[in-house]
Amino acid sequence: FLGLHKTEAARRVMERENSVVRLEDDPSQYEHFTEQELILMTLAQSAYLRKSEKLAMLVQEQFAERVGRVNRGVKQAGFYVLWSASMPAILVELGFLTNPQEAAFLKSKEGQAYMASAIFRAVRTFKEHYERELAFPAAR
Repeated sequence: FLGLHKTEAARRVMERENSVVRLEDDPSQYEHFTEQELILMTLAQSAYLRKSEKLAMLVQEQFAERVGRVNRGVKQAGFYVLWSASMPAILVELGFLTNPQEAAFLKSKEGQAYMASAIFRAVRTFKEHYERELAFPAAR
């Protein structure tokens, strides 16, 4: 989810994910995405920070518990694709295609169904929690 990276590993993931902008028709549109801009964006997104983290944790739990995937944890960093979201937002990494077992699982109909179901279940649970908080804000 969007935020300042807290670990070196999270920074490396962010750099890898953000590097794909080089493939865009006009990568110069990302030149203003600096560390200072990330701090400003993080402040602007602070209302959604906890909710984004909660959603990310729910997805990760579903992947680990229901699908049996390796839990690599939830990361917080300046992912470009999340900068403009004005709502809770996460970037979901399903696996590594460079790993033959993960690639085969993700390519299979069963693997795709399991991963889609896990994401659906996490979003449904998040929605239920969110609606409960709206109805009873003091009961957090």
